[in-house]
Amino acid sequence: MKIKLILVSLLVLGTVSYSAEVNDAVAHEVMSEVQNIEAEYQALMQKEAERKEEFKQEKELLEKEVQELKERQLGREELYAKLQEDAKVRWHRGEYKKLLKRFDEYYNKLEQKLADKEQQIAELTKLLEVLN
Repeated sequence: MKIKLILVSLLVLGTVSYSAEVNDAVAHEVMSEVQNIEAEYQALMQKEAERKEEFKQEKELLEKEVQELKERQLGREELYAKLQEDAKVRWHRGEYKKLLKRFDEYYNKLEQKLADKEQQIAELTKLLEVLN
């Protein structure tokens, strides 16, 4: 009877110690996997932050370019009116008309470029709002 009790207790003790080792290995494996996932998550968050910063810098650059383009447009009306008047009354009317046509083409391109850049700024603004 004592031998049976000793054998059963050894069997229970062996089973408990074996299951503890297995549980430790499983727990260690789970913790390792969780740490890997957390590291990947942090790497992705870093990439997202870098991309967001790139978008912010691009937006700032576009805003500066838009400001410069708007400054170019400021003196347009005065010069345009002067060219129109000169094209009517000056000796070299044909040359003034050619200059006036080039002026129109330039400012049409400028307005298109300005509209494009403002559209890009709007898209970047929406994207940055989504990222926040």
